[in-house]
Amino acid sequence: MASNRRVPPIRVATVSRLAHLRLQVNYDVLITKPACSDNGKEIMKTSLFHATLLLVVVAPMAAYAQSNRPPTSTLNKGSALVTDRRVSPEGPLPSLPRAGGTFVDPVFGTTIIRVTDEVDGTECKNFYSYWPTFNLDSTRLLIACDGNPRLYRFDPNSFQFLGKGPLFDKPIEGSGYPSAEDAIWSGTNASLLYGYSGLKLYTYDVSARSYSLVKDFSGELAPGSLGQMSKSLDDNVFAFTRKDKNYKALGYLVWRRDQNKILRNVTLGDLDEVQVDKSGRYLVVKAKFDRAVDVQVVDLQTGNTESLTDPAPDFSPGHSDNGRQIVVGHDNWNNQYTVRKLSAPHQFLTVIGFGSDWSQGNHVSMLADNESWCLISNFTAGNGPAGPFRNEIFQASTDGSQRVRRLAHHHSVYRDYWDTPRADISRDGRFVAFTSNWGSNTRRDVFIIKVPMLP
Repeated sequence: MASNRRVPPIRVATVSRLAHLRLQVNYDVLITKPACSDNGKEIMKTSLFHATLLLVVVAPMAAYAQSNRPPTSTLNKGSALVTDRRVSPEGPLPSLPRAGGTFVDPVFGTTIIRVTDEVDGTECKNFYSYWPTFNLDSTRLLIACDGNPRLYRFDPNSFQFLGKGPLFDKPIEGSGYPSAEDAIWSGTNASLLYGYSGLKLYTYDVSARSYSLVKDFSGELAPGSLGQMSKSLDDNVFAFTRKDKNYKALGYLVWRRDQNKILRNVTLGDLDEVQVDKSGRYLVVKAKFDRAVDVQVVDLQTGNTESLTDPAPDFSPGHSDNGRQIVVGHDNWNNQYTVRKLSAPHQFLTVIGFGSDWSQGNHVSMLADNESWCLISNFTAGNGPAGPFRNEIFQASTDGSQRVRRLAHHHSVYRDYWDTPRADISRDGRFVAFTSNWGSNTRRDVFIIKVPMLP
């Protein structure tokens, strides 16, 4: 089966600051993903993704199997959403307003606000598609400029910024600053942000500008640090990569807050990442377990573990994000996204396929409460015949119908990892944050799309 894998058309140069991240587009691309520093020490996130196509003959999915091509339409007049599947070239690069100004995407008609400009710095970015830029009610944003985490106050109704400044006023006493890249907004309190420093988990109240210790793992773990945090939506179940004193990944940790109990403390070589789903019941573990298995789904309630193969028959999810007991992930063997229930992870539906356009890398975000749609941000990292969705940020239905909502071109020219848009969506589904160099090789900025709402 491995002989059927696409031949890599290019090899992208590495970023110099860190070791390589192996990012799968339709081939292996070597890049680096550096994170904001934690008390002066850089954090590295390493990812290894493989996947394949599977045609599943399962009764609940039969209704979708009969229609590979979703119906095409042009403009959803009631919502100003473009829902067709035509090739839509970017066209001339739109001119940009100053930070705080808005403009309209010339192809898809959505309104976009520029968050940052040269006043803020030259390297401004959102962090990742599954780490939220927006807080619970979309009144605050977390981004970074020139390595410094920044907090923006935002009026979601007027689509305007009300203020901005440093995220942290001071370090945690005796612990430095929390990691900002994988800090996560509370799912229940709009003012709280969860972050860690070393082996300690904190909340940070952005209104009171104060820290509170949630859990100190130093009495239960060997010296080292936490990394790459995820959590359930109710702020109760937390998962981390576990690292030694030299920031080498040793395995992973899952902790349940209401029981103050470590549910899993697993030593695992060749670990990529772990991510708990929104419900807190399931954990997706990505590692090279053996020649065929690179993803495991762990039921944290029963302890049952399901291993997913790469390639057939499971075509395990590569770049992915978890919803509430579901995972949406990229099938890098057959150029599509799939969705599967974490309770039955060997069965899946196609979310969207990209056909013969193997040039696109992508990230997916499932942060919105409405999980009927996932958010995908494509970026051009190779060569191939142009297909729909090239360099686009769009939504795709998760019911197998392959419907789309096309939002905007991001106009970012891919040179290294931080040129990718890594778009993430707000809880209410009204806003999408993304990064773009806007054709420049000297700066990157953050932008927000106002998502047209259906009636």
